[in-house]
Amino acid sequence: MSGEATPSPLRSMVRLVARGIQARRSGATLDLAAIPRRKLSAERAGIEIDPRHVQAYAAATDGERIGGFGEGAGAVPPFYCATWETALALQMFAGMEQPLPLGAIVHVSTDLVWARPLRSGDAVRCRVELDRVEPARRGFRMTVLARNWLSAGQLCCQSTSVFQVRTGGTDNSERAHSRSADRTGPAVPEDGWTELVRWDLSGSAGRRYARVSGDYNPIHLWGLTARPFGFRAPILHGYCIAARAAHTLIEHCLGGDPGALRRMRIAFRAPLPLPTTARLLVNDNSPEHWFRVAAPGEGPVYAEGTYGGIRETT
Repeated sequence: MSGEATPSPLRSMVRLVARGIQARRSGATLDLAAIPRRKLSAERAGIEIDPRHVQAYAAATDGERIGGFGEGAGAVPPFYCATWETALALQMFAGMEQPLPLGAIVHVSTDLVWARPLRSGDAVRCRVELDRVEPARRGFRMTVLARNWLSAGQLCCQSTSVFQVRTGGTDNSERAHSRSADRTGPAVPEDGWTELVRWDLSGSAGRRYARVSGDYNPIHLWGLTARPFGFRAPILHGYCIAARAAHTLIEHCLGGDPGALRRMRIAFRAPLPLPTTARLLVNDNSPEHWFRVAAPGEGPVYAEGTYGGIRETT
């Protein structure tokens, strides 16, 4: 990305934390009933897609083997929009009349639909809206809608993402992450899973993604910064997991076409600690085209969901 129109997740995160500290000191509590529905939003026009940044993003999310990402007017990676959507969502949260209480913000799920691919060099207008706020165990959930248009007005993609703000203590945060995962949608198949690839993720994978996304949420950086929020080790960004899964599916299931993926739904079941080895599996027996990110052997399932696209292969 480039230009003055590019929003900054780091600035918004700092403001969000500062307002949370102020609210804690004053003893203020968040009244969910007082938050207006579908009125809170943030919008930015003229977001320019820099091919060099696209290439850096692809390299940080295991997409460098897919031809076209960042090359000339090639298609951008499917979850690349999250680099500015996250910033706008944080800007919206930080600007709420009632400050959010301090707590880990955990990505629960995202449902992404593409109408047409974005290209390197495009100028984009993005709008994010707070759809609803709901109470949840040890905190509350916020559902955010994001849409991206070309400068000529064509809608390119739309996503619905759920985030949980945990405010009820830190002792059981990792178990609470699993409980907070979204369980709606079709039933997950029990059998028929095939491993496609394994990812060897270093302890610096979260920091590497933070540098290209601007998302410096402390739970993703070091053990020292993750532990105050209840995590024994840094955990990988949900959008980084989604991007890595999308790139693997494009490479192995969609013929390597960078613009082939048209829909993807991912729900996060457990925090993915760093460093670790993770597997991406698919289920060929399922008409919904399921995928799963899991630990080796009988380890936990970190994320799972469904996908669809053009030029699908069996």
